[in-house]
Amino acid sequence: MSGVVTPMLLITGISEANHFYNTGAVDVKILVAGGIATGLLALIAEIPGVAPVAAGIAWIGVVASLIAPVQSPSPAQNLLKITGGL
Repeated sequence: MSGVVTPMLLITGISEANHFYNTGAVDVKILVAGGIATGLLALIAEIPGVAPVAAGIAWIGVVASLIAPVQSPSPAQNLLKITGGL
């Protein structure tokens, strides 16, 4: 189960931190949605043979949450701005 929970908590943390950096306010909806998604994926991962697939989906989600511009600016853009990158 921890193979799914860790990346899902990372996604929730990345999304919340990016929202807080962009707006200066905590969004409880992100935390609740992340908790629900983590719980559902952990339940699905308990089906025999599905755990590696669920873990793969979760880790792909971590990469996508960093790169995809769902929030404007995306976490990757904010990291570049903070570190003085491109």
